[in-house]
Amino acid sequence: MTQFSADEWLRYTRHIQLPQIGPQGQKRLKDAHVLIVGAGGLGCPVALYLAAAGVGQLTIVDADRVDVTNLQRQVLYTTDSVGKLKAEEAKAHLLALNPSIQITAITEPFALTNGPALVADANLVMDCTDNFATRYLINDLCIEHKTPWIFASIHQFSGQCALFTPETACFRCLFPEAPQDIPDCNAAGVLGVLPGLLGTFQANEALKYLSGMATPLKNTLLLVEATDLTFRKIKLNRNEHCVSCHQLKSPQELQNDYQLLCSSNDLADYEVSSQQFDQWKTDKHYRVIDVRSLAERQAFHIGGEHIPLDDIQQALQQKPQAANTIVCYCQSGKRSAKAVAALKEAGIDDCYSLAGGIQQWLKEHQIHTG
Repeated sequence: MTQFSADEWLRYTRHIQLPQIGPQGQKRLKDAHVLIVGAGGLGCPVALYLAAAGVGQLTIVDADRVDVTNLQRQVLYTTDSVGKLKAEEAKAHLLALNPSIQITAITEPFALTNGPALVADANLVMDCTDNFATRYLINDLCIEHKTPWIFASIHQFSGQCALFTPETACFRCLFPEAPQDIPDCNAAGVLGVLPGLLGTFQANEALKYLSGMATPLKNTLLLVEATDLTFRKIKLNRNEHCVSCHQLKSPQELQNDYQLLCSSNDLADYEVSSQQFDQWKTDKHYRVIDVRSLAERQAFHIGGEHIPLDDIQQALQQKPQAANTIVCYCQSGKRSAKAVAALKEAGIDDCYSLAGGIQQWLKEHQIHTG
């Protein structure tokens, strides 16, 4: 029996012709099992290129559904995918691309309950998530099971990528504590091509690592700036006090680090729904304020007056309130929540934030108006 079918041999010809890969390298790809955590902006190009390259088994973990705001950068999905589970949609599209591989779709969050078994069964883990809590869990489980993993993150026009292996520095060496107040794509935005760029770098390193080639991002952090197209590489060093890579604590002992930092919202009691917002914005007793930038305001708004977030505290202290209650809104609800916190700190207690911002308001109105 041959190692490849006729279709596979033809499909992977351009790889097999490379002396650095050849038949044996392609066979390593065929025998590999890669776990992809996250099927969003990074996960889409990673999954596409690994599937196209003939990685024999892919497991895709993502509990989210496709949202219309994803389509600007998540290239596995189409408008018809909106509302469907990402992992299942990804599986269907990837099998259409390459039916000779095996794909498992996990439609629940990657967590301490399912993570150990998923990591233990993989040859390589691809971190395509967007939060530190899940990255810490991936890091700690990969150390426990001696599984290499490739990290990437994106923010607006900037990206990072690194390959961590059992003998190198780990993610906690690089980030002993999670940075605070890092906005996600909903609040800060991201250039649509950036996750494609970083995801392609991830896939590039994965294919080289799995096929036996040298991997320059091993124990190295790549910094990418898309605005001026600059690239920097920083060599990583192990932290002698790292609780994870020195196995001073187990994932079970570190489980508090795996709680999503954005999941707790002390201002949740001061959020209003889109329906409540619609009722209040036409009532003279309520003062509606758009706290976004002037450019955003001029491009699109849903009423009220405009006071940018940085100016709101001072502006409302100087100008007497024209209403009993203030309702702030922004694009995703993050900046308006900060505005409410600033106003309460200044002694203005009767204020609220539109939950989910303009994004959620538009979705609600699309649903209600058909």
